[in-house]
Amino acid sequence: MPDTPACLWVRPSADKGPLRVGREGCDDPLLTMRSGLEVNGETQWVSPAGADPAHLAPGVEWSICLELSPDGTTLLVASTVANTGEEPVHLGRCHLLSGSVGLPADDAAVLVCSGTTSPSRVRRVAAGSYRTKTIAQLYSAQAETAVHAGFVTFDRMHTEHDVGVGEDGTVLLDCHCDFAGYELQPGASVETETLMLRIGCDPLASLEAWGDRVAETYAPPIWPQTPAGWVGWAWVDGFNVEPYESVVLRNVEAIRRRLPGHDLGYVWVSIGNLKDGLPGNWLEWNHDLFPRGVEFLVNELRARGFKLGFWMGSFWMSDTLEDRMEELREALLLKDGQPMVVNQRWSYGAAGLLPRDERPNMIALDPTHPKTHAWLREVLQTYYRWGIRYYMIDFLHAISDTTPGDFIPDGYHEPAPIRGPQTYRTGLRVVREAAGEDTYLLSSSGPTYLNVGVMDAARVGNDYGEGRALNPESYFYPATFVINGAGFWTSHRAASDAMAAGYFTHRKLYLADSGNLLTVDKPIPLGDAQISATLFGINGGPMMLGDDIDRIAEERLSLIRKCLPRLPECARPIDLFDCPEPDYVKTFHLRVECAWDQWDVVAVFNYGQEALKQTIHPARLGLEGEHDVWDFWNERYEGVKVGAFDVWVAPNSAKVLRLSRRREHPWIISTDMHVRQGQAEIEDCRWDPETMALTLRATRPAGETGNVFVHAPVGLCVANPEGLWIAKDANDNTLIIRVAFEFGDEPAERVIRFKPV
Repeated sequence: MPDTPACLWVRPSADKGPLRVGREGCDDPLLTMRSGLEVNGETQWVSPAGADPAHLAPGVEWSICLELSPDGTTLLVASTVANTGEEPVHLGRCHLLSGSVGLPADDAAVLVCSGTTSPSRVRRVAAGSYRTKTIAQLYSAQAETAVHAGFVTFDRMHTEHDVGVGEDGTVLLDCHCDFAGYELQPGASVETETLMLRIGCDPLASLEAWGDRVAETYAPPIWPQTPAGWVGWAWVDGFNVEPYESVVLRNVEAIRRRLPGHDLGYVWVSIGNLKDGLPGNWLEWNHDLFPRGVEFLVNELRARGFKLGFWMGSFWMSDTLEDRMEELREALLLKDGQPMVVNQRWSYGAAGLLPRDERPNMIALDPTHPKTHAWLREVLQTYYRWGIRYYMIDFLHAISDTTPGDFIPDGYHEPAPIRGPQTYRTGLRVVREAAGEDTYLLSSSGPTYLNVGVMDAARVGNDYGEGRALNPESYFYPATFVINGAGFWTSHRAASDAMAAGYFTHRKLYLADSGNLLTVDKPIPLGDAQISATLFGINGGPMMLGDDIDRIAEERLSLIRKCLPRLPECARPIDLFDCPEPDYVKTFHLRVECAWDQWDVVAVFNYGQEALKQTIHPARLGLEGEHDVWDFWNERYEGVKVGAFDVWVAPNSAKVLRLSRRREHPWIISTDMHVRQGQAEIEDCRWDPETMALTLRATRPAGETGNVFVHAPVGLCVANPEGLWIAKDANDNTLIIRVAFEFGDEPAERVIRFKPV
């Protein structure tokens, strides 16, 4: 829907009471808020509207700054705490704003953000109490109001919001950051993080405004290209069935043979390069699985235009590596005085074949310790000399120290001034520096937002599309892949939910990697394969291939081609706030713009067992007038639509629609070469009214073929029909013309001439 952010008014209540925030033109406040700071274990509450600092016992001055943007649409809230007394004070949770929100509790919904790779989903406020990380996005369809509270700085303190319903039925919101016991010395001061408030009618626009503001604040470097490459694992076990080295070499050869000309530039080797498959054996090569060594592998890949990448749990150490454990003993994180176990009974590599009780545990390294830093620099600089230019840095929750969290150690060698994100980011900066500026870094299994400015990409969801080795006791065993379960943790729902809840961070904070692996080969059902291709076609993120490209069926290989090249934009989840838990997001919209045209792609996902009827509202997409609609997967012209219209989606499938503005002359209505249907493969489309000629110029890698579909209005016929497929639509008598292309080294061009009937 078109967003109209409200101009805000900010007024204190009488007698220094709660702050009131409302929309211009409406006297009733939408938010009624106060502020509170925990000092020496006691929370003291004040009005945030005073011009002078609030005096808190003992000798603490709290200055709260409220700043309206020049256009009046956002309110920034920040504060400074000063110790004017003679004794140190301990600071805890800082409630920058806490109070009620004037939304109907029975209708309000909130996006509950995990701030990690765990799911972030919309929930009904009335259904429970929630803690959401960094962002609280509330929306009431009944009130047509979106209330956004989001911390636009979050790299020093944990930032969270509590959302619930009070005893009187009002929606409650508490926005807080945490000093976590920070000791403020006499005469010293410390700043909190900064909170942004915004009120509008479109919750998606509010989320996007948050992303823009964070990008402005941190100015993170954004990786210029969208990486693509190969991982495998779905159908070939490189540990137990075929040597990993053979699997890799077969597949890179097959990629260049079967997908020539496509920008697939990385090979990600996971675990198999490590001796015994053990984290911590980073510099110990696995000669059983890669017998000819790393230099041979890197050279073979380089000769075919690939860069080698590794999986790496940088802050993990296997407790069976006794010499390395002893060397780094001072750098191990401790829990209750003992090395902190962050993974029990590692089940990959050689360990996966051992009895469970004999498998190793993983211990976490202190991300602040000089010995950890020296070890990481030694490993990563060695890898750089080897030629490694891609990493998935995994299991980062081991050092995130997040609240609530799985792994909170006794302490750190060099504790941050405020316990929280700084410790995590200290460790990542060492990885960033040592890996090399031209090396792509992808974070996983841990925080997401906290990677801004340090990592190139963040996994924002689960291990979508992944396979597993044939190890007994693995859930996948005795298979390597799981099918027929959209809700399974490596399947579709996790990926589309991750895209929906993370799209507004994409290419603003980092590349939002919601897809992970594209895996489409049989026996995956065709509908599920098309779902996967749709997700990658619209998510704008990195794409690694999970199939055995050497053996993949040709018709399934064609689905991969429809996602190449990688295009940067990410679709918007139109119904994100329409379908809270236990429902799921079904409808995504992508505005496609290029030099020769603009159109809209709408994807609808049905993970259920019954046919789904979904209503498309062009007004919510920002569209007016008549639009020709094309069903991409069914290759069907759906006619002209004006206003809202219904689409039916078969069970366990996706529908992709292209909405093109209706013209009074022939024009492209779709292609079958890419999910975006023209953005990547059509260089130019021109209509000459003088000669009544439509010129099409298309490009794809040499050797490929593809079709462009052209729509022509009633009253015209083709003057040069040779080599064309021309059909009349029985519903409106317009023409649908198929134009076939065979591509060589240069772009292909075709001119279709028309004349009046």
